[in-house]
Amino acid sequence: MKIVKLYLVIVFLSFHFNAKTQNEVLSKIPVSGKNIQSFIPAKYDTMQVERGDLNKDGKEDVVLALKHADEDTFEMDEEPPRLLIVLLKTNDGYVIGGKSDKILMCVHCGGVFGDPFANISITKNVLEISHYGGSNWRWSNSKKFRHQNSAMVLIGSTEDSFWTLSDCNGKGVGTYGRSYKDINYQTGEQEIIEYDKCKLKKHLKIKKTKEPLIKLEEFEYE
Repeated sequence: MKIVKLYLVIVFLSFHFNAKTQNEVLSKIPVSGKNIQSFIPAKYDTMQVERGDLNKDGKEDVVLALKHADEDTFEMDEEPPRLLIVLLKTNDGYVIGGKSDKILMCVHCGGVFGDPFANISITKNVLEISHYGGSNWRWSNSKKFRHQNSAMVLIGSTEDSFWTLSDCNGKGVGTYGRSYKDINYQTGEQEIIEYDKCKLKKHLKIKKTKEPLIKLEEFEYE
């Protein structure tokens, strides 16, 4: 768990030291535009463009995962922020449905594994952002957002980590030292799984009091 906490501290510091730059970049993104290119800041490239209906109006919305064109030349904690831009389709083009300079982890945040960005996807009107990284210790992180009440809100989170040092006598890599947590913020339901090496020490399914859903713009890694 100490390594998990260290990883989260690294991610937090990376975002913290770039706060001013992040705000400046986001503030220059227009509220509306005729095409996708209208929303891409200068010196930024697309990592992924995902399409699908997010607000259930039958139109094809767009989600942009963006990175600075020269991010590989920066040291950790100095690279410009990565951006996630949600665009809702209109008859005249697109309008901003949500944006964040914190939801996409930095290029150096994956550790030895490298760039942690894995994928963005839209399934049944839900946007999922996935990251993966580590070395002998592997981790994955997934966040789910839904468009409701005119905003993209966090409805789900799945965090998983384990050691690749053993397959636990044939149980498969992914069991040794595993720490898993899945949260449904809409219902308050949580599932927690923890292993001490190959021995299961905790498997809980609990339900906590629901709290107000966090908007994409408010999201920060803890």
